[in-house]
Amino acid sequence: MTVQRARDSLLPRALGPLVPGAVVRGPERRAGRPRLYLTVDDGPDPEGTPRWLDALARHDARAVFFLSGPAAARHPALVRQIVEAGHRVGNHGWDHVSAWRAAPARVRAGFERAERVLEDVASGAVRDVRPPYGRVTPGLVRWCRADRKPASGAGRRLVLWDLMPGDFLARSPEALAAETVALARPGGVAVFHDGAPAERAAAALDLALPRLAAAGWQFPALPPAP
Repeated sequence: MTVQRARDSLLPRALGPLVPGAVVRGPERRAGRPRLYLTVDDGPDPEGTPRWLDALARHDARAVFFLSGPAAARHPALVRQIVEAGHRVGNHGWDHVSAWRAAPARVRAGFERAERVLEDVASGAVRDVRPPYGRVTPGLVRWCRADRKPASGAGRRLVLWDLMPGDFLARSPEALAAETVALARPGGVAVFHDGAPAERAAAALDLALPRLAAAGWQFPALPPAP
């Protein structure tokens, strides 16, 4: 594993729990069976999203799709397909900007714009937020924790990750599957990507999930925010 891969896959395990309110892992087990929570960033994509939906259906797995606002506006039918297939939609912002490099007002406005589009298309509240690159700032934490409606108690939730096998790199499905299996731990949140990486990532799932399932693992959606 390269230094970059180790950083992307392993550092969030140590740093994520330090972010107030952020989710890095979910419930570890149900009825003694370990759980792995799948998430998919950067969609919807006309070629990639159907691959993801087919792969998840083959393995009776559910995921949270963290969607780009502009892509959702261009492809509302794909957003509805995601929801109708039993998956959940999350907010990945508007222009994939790093919160560490952009003005706080720009970051917040991008997430709010994407939220409006996603909630309109998905016909429901979108409370899970994943900042691009996992870059979190105090301002973003405050925005997520603020109620959207007075006295509603329905704030947003930052969702980071526990496992990133690097499907955005030119890696084989076999290598991605091996890393997914090796780094999986009960309750872990795994992040994959839509778009160009979808073909190799979906193929990696076809290899990794049966191995994990044979060992008793389950692949439900990450529980909604309370």
